Amino acid sequence: MCDEMKILLALSGFKSSLGSLQACEAAEIGLRQQMPGAQIILFPVSDGGDGLLEAVAGRIKARRVELTASGPMELTTPVEYLLFERQKKKVAIIESAKICGVSLVAKARRYPMLATSRGVGTVIRHAMGRRAKTIYVGVGGTATQDGGAGMAQALGVGLLDGMGKQIGFGCGWLGALASIDLKKRDPRFKKVEIFVLADVVNPLLGPQGTARVYASQKGALPDQIASIEANLEHLAHIIKRDVGIDAAKMPGAGAGGGLGAGLAAFCNAKILPGAETLLDMLGAKQLIERSDIVIVGEGRLDRQTLYGKAPYALAKHARTAGKKVYGLFGQIEPGHARLAGQLGLDGHREVAAFAPNLEAAMTQASACLIRAASALATDFSSG
Repeated sequence: MCDEMKILLALSGFKSSLGSLQACEAAEIGLRQQMPGAQIILFPVSDGGDGLLEAVAGRIKARRVELTASGPMELTTPVEYLLFERQKKKVAIIESAKICGVSLVAKARRYPMLATSRGVGTVIRHAMGRRAKTIYVGVGGTATQDGGAGMAQALGVGLLDGMGKQIGFGCGWLGALASIDLKKRDPRFKKVEIFVLADVVNPLLGPQGTARVYASQKGALPDQIASIEANLEHLAHIIKRDVGIDAAKMPGAGAGGGLGAGLAAFCNAKILPGAETLLDMLGAKQLIERSDIVIVGEGRLDRQTLYGKAPYALAKHARTAGKKVYGLFGQIEPGHARLAGQLGLDGHREVAAFAPNLEAAMTQASACLIRAASALATDFSSG
């Protein structure tokens, strides 16, 4: 019976270890050790963070467009985005994690006070130059906390200090912001729709805001988190005063270190739930309906997973369709094993449990994931 099973293997990337396709390929090897004849569909997924381009390219015929842009610490770096046609209009898919992503900066050099989203603005401008009429910007996985300020500056927005000069790049400069000038903003925005693919629903400010929840992951020290919050609060105040948009409490505005808020304020973008939007775009519901078992997973299962990440959205749809749902996670947040239950999983495996320590689990992620998937497959047999 196991050999007749149809399995949808829908994994996100394991950050700093495996891309979403690599993770799916490794897990498939492990599953086939126990179920050699099973029908396994590889479905790399993303929620707007790491692996966005990979997930879309796996299901939609698109062209990769290459260019150079500023990285998170302003060093010029090669970047790319996807371009395809839908209903005779060009559509661009931009992955911020590939432009100003936290994985692009060595852990010892991460410094969100100076990290900039400038490169994202450069890529948006390039996509408009290729006549894209709809642009989706995935904002998860960034090294930045600048509220999209760098992105806006690259698009011609004036973020001016008290002397009428452009402020510097990075969150650390936001306290010097005195006024916003949109007169030189790229005029092509009038003919372009921009959508934010937010990987989380966090607002810009407050206890669940980007500074207090995510800044520490990007290298911020405890005393810097308060400064980041204060600078973003100041940015939100100036945006509301000069642009007329209250971006502070929008769901998803805190995604990407506030890049969601910046895109909404400076580019008239609409913030969408990244996982749900992408799953719909890539035909996930149809794949789930044709499957007996759905396997979800990502690098770390923690409270953020429940904020709208891909495993959460996939598990919800699979349960609604009456399918068995299992999970493969690189690591489960210590003391939070109950999170698997909150996802409604019928079983799960933690990849780190198949390595002597966490460092080995990351450096040997593929081999450990193979072992974890093989062990998970025994649950199907016993079930």
